[in-house]
Amino acid sequence: MNPPRRALDANARRNAAGGLGRLWRWRGARAAAWALLERHVAPGAAVAVVGAGNGHDLPLRRLGRRAGRLDLIDLDERALRRTRRRLRVSGVRAEAIAQDVTHGAADALLRHIIGGRPRGAAPTVRAVGRPPYDVVIADQLLSQLLYPALSDSPLSPRVVNAALRTHGQSLTNAVVGGFAASAPGGLLVLVEDVLGWWAGHDQPFALDDVLALTNPDEALALVERGRPARGADGRLALTVARAEVIDRAFWRWPFAAGTDYLVCATVARCAL
Repeated sequence: MNPPRRALDANARRNAAGGLGRLWRWRGARAAAWALLERHVAPGAAVAVVGAGNGHDLPLRRLGRRAGRLDLIDLDERALRRTRRRLRVSGVRAEAIAQDVTHGAADALLRHIIGGRPRGAAPTVRAVGRPPYDVVIADQLLSQLLYPALSDSPLSPRVVNAALRTHGQSLTNAVVGGFAASAPGGLLVLVEDVLGWWAGHDQPFALDDVLALTNPDEALALVERGRPARGADGRLALTVARAEVIDRAFWRWPFAAGTDYLVCATVARCAL
């Protein structure tokens, strides 16, 4: 019998719950993302979008029309098929690639944390998709590598947080390293939901305080004072991968009524 795929099951449940109303609600986030991406995605570029899922929060149509090749990569094959069909209706061709970008490491960790199984080998850096790419865009998936399955488990919040602190960053580093390896000399764009605001989960400053800052370094310094997801620091992982940051932008992601996230998108040049 195959071992349970906790990461896939948890993320697929969340993708299935996302309705088309998100396309309208998240139009501002897509516009903000395109304002950054159009500066860095050259016409005819080979582009991978990792964590494409339902494709509601990124300007996939614009990307597809700009790119020479567009690969959509996600753990959830059903969500990918829906997104590809929607793009085809608008005249955009994309390849759907169902792939676990942790290469089994997330599920191995989940079996260890939840089921008490032996931990197994440490996560390793492995390329994704059909490399090489000119641009790899990682769409808000780093915080979702372990957390959805852990939050669905019987574990207490205290144990979940401890597990994320212990195991999350090493997994994040390996995954981001794999993205960088897929675009040697090219660009890696990490789109991260770095901070959230909802009832009972406040931050020491307002989301608009960050957006009001015109200097990205000052905005990032303010973000560092907040309460981010544990073990999912993509900016740290870029440093580990020896990628050179060349651009950064922030915007609001209105996830649902009463719930907003701050997005930090970092563009980095990958090592050869």
